[in-house]
Amino acid sequence: MVVEVVSKTSVDRDYGVKRSVYASGGVPAYLIVDPIMAQCVLLTNPVGAGEKADYKSQETTKFGDPLTLDALGVELDTSGFGTLPGVRPHRWPLP
Repeated sequence: MVVEVVSKTSVDRDYGVKRSVYASGGVPAYLIVDPIMAQCVLLTNPVGAGEKADYKSQETTKFGDPLTLDALGVELDTSGFGTLPGVRPHRWPLP
């Protein structure tokens, strides 16, 4: 499992480039913690190779809601996750 925390300068890298890199490498779960949008995006079930690699499953959880990490057998409490107010919202994640 890989976890990335989004900053205002890493949005495209975290949601785009790293998504395909980790999927191509067979990383079973990629968790994006996004304080700009106050949400976590859990990507699982990698498929494909190279730049076309992606994850088959995508689950979005708003900060404050619990996030179940089945692969680890734990539930993550997101209620204490901080946000970045004043940073312009972005368009990610794409469906």
